[in-house]
Amino acid sequence: MRHQDNPLHKFLPRRMPRQKRSRLLVDKILATAKTLFEQEGYAYVTTNRIAEKANISIGSLYQYFKNSESIALAVYENACARAALTMKRMVLENLGVPLEESVRMHVERLFDIFEKDHYALLRLVLEIPEFRTAARPLSFTNLIGHTTQMGLQQHFAGVDRATIARKSYVIDRCALGMISRFLDEKPDFFSRKEAIDEITQLVRQYLATLRSHGVPAPAAGG
Repeated sequence: MRHQDNPLHKFLPRRMPRQKRSRLLVDKILATAKTLFEQEGYAYVTTNRIAEKANISIGSLYQYFKNSESIALAVYENACARAALTMKRMVLENLGVPLEESVRMHVERLFDIFEKDHYALLRLVLEIPEFRTAARPLSFTNLIGHTTQMGLQQHFAGVDRATIARKSYVIDRCALGMISRFLDEKPDFFSRKEAIDEITQLVRQYLATLRSHGVPAPAAGG
């Protein structure tokens, strides 16, 4: 298949910034686009509007992005990468924390991340029909998978990697799905703390099934 015949071609950037000045320009374009998408909705934001709001020429924008779709994908990927890095740092900094406490910290941090960047991480991908296929390889769910597995391996050293991978897959998608629905629906009978409590309890109970596969690794210093 020729590059231009690829249905995802329109989501790809024209070129990547290499110098500091060009990186600053691209960062400005993405920050402006993200704000406009959040305020006005993706369907109502054009490349001309982004350029005008960023106070740059449309020609400068088109040096790096061919259309609003490619800008949206870059906004989404940046948000996913930042969120995944935040989770990875948290896991690495708390490897010695007991499992019960670690699960709650994990859920609370996920809430923080999605509340802070709810539109870019959750809503944007729903507003562009063809977006999901293009965004899937660098989605937050995929990026966080190895981090969750790393955390589980610290607590369940005797469990094989395939089992850890399956458990991680289920935990990530169930927890993220519930957090997403909670933030979208904002139920008046369910507080943020109660949602965190329920998701934490659910994950802990699910992880209890791992004890039949091997002996949990002791916490560092324990």
